[in-house]
Amino acid sequence: MERLSPRLLGQTPPLPPSPGAELVIYLLARPGWRSREELSKVLPDAEQALQAVRESSYGPYLEEDGDRVQLRAESDVLAYWQDAYRDWEKTSRRYGELVPGFESPFPAFRDWLENERREMLHALWGTAVGKANALLDQGARDAALALLAGAEAAYPLEPAAALDLADFYWRARRPADTARIIENVLDEIPDNQRGRARLNLAAARLRAGNEEAALAGLKELEAESGNLGSWAGVHRGSHAVLTGAPELGLRLAEEAFAAAEKATDGELAIAALMLKGEALTALGRPKEAVHALGEALGIHELMGRSFSPVVLALLAEAHAAWGYKDKARELAEKAFKEARARRDPYAASRALWALHHATGEAGYAEMARREAEQAGHEPWRRRLLELARDEDQGEAARGRGGG
Repeated sequence: MERLSPRLLGQTPPLPPSPGAELVIYLLARPGWRSREELSKVLPDAEQALQAVRESSYGPYLEEDGDRVQLRAESDVLAYWQDAYRDWEKTSRRYGELVPGFESPFPAFRDWLENERREMLHALWGTAVGKANALLDQGARDAALALLAGAEAAYPLEPAAALDLADFYWRARRPADTARIIENVLDEIPDNQRGRARLNLAAARLRAGNEEAALAGLKELEAESGNLGSWAGVHRGSHAVLTGAPELGLRLAEEAFAAAEKATDGELAIAALMLKGEALTALGRPKEAVHALGEALGIHELMGRSFSPVVLALLAEAHAAWGYKDKARELAEKAFKEARARRDPYAASRALWALHHATGEAGYAEMARREAEQAGHEPWRRRLLELARDEDQGEAARGRGGG
């Protein structure tokens, strides 16, 4: 027997009369059997609805086998879900067809259709973000950003997928966009994910240069204590070091490390030791900084992780400040190579700045500033400009003294 091919998205097809028969048609639009029990969970009087379907033009396509029912159909609902994970263009077009939706006086049908729209929207964003991440992995950052700009212009955000979208923008070094996305959906995020989202929002604001709002958010999380509070302290401490308050950074690092030891949290321990090493170098205590950063690398090994290029760069800077220029250069070159492999301009900038300290070559400082422009890390970019001005003023002063 021929198969039915109804169009069900974005228009009103000829449907059996209510109550409930139109919902049965939609529920059976996907392939495979449905049990009567499943239909009854959505539609209390499923048998009456099925009888209406049998007596309608859909009747010849309705198949029943004991407790099971199916509609022999190749509907566009089925086509949508087939397209959703393999063809971006078709997915985009079909979502537009669904948005106007189908209205029904039957409440259960309206509820079901709204859920269907949400699921389709989630599938749409999953396709878009997945493809954008693949493009980013291939080094096609501009193409990935263009794809998501088009998606944002055409479709509303969906809270669960929005967090994945925010993560993409963070990877793409667009912290202002990360913050914007989280801000838009923060109130709709489930309670068990909201704390992490608040931390990510504060970190993104910090990198984007919106320090007042970021620091307020971090202090709120610290006051709530727990793991997120410790991570908030690390973010605030890192910002403190870059803005001339290394004593505060050191205190927050030690508090975070104590929390990491208590919780046996390797990730937090590494972050705390990185902050501690950076703060100690800034305080003129490079020997202690080397020990702290060496401990961070040891935890990397225990966790079976490759060394972070940022940790290597900070360690190189500490060695240079301690007077071990050759060791500093070796570490900085290794950090730069790893940063390049990971397409991480922030780590590359830190490595180049360490090379500048190890060699005294001005070209590395200029390269570090260029990488910082691409890194999307506004506090670090400003700090490099301040350090460059300090060095220029020092050179000028030495020149005048020599004259």
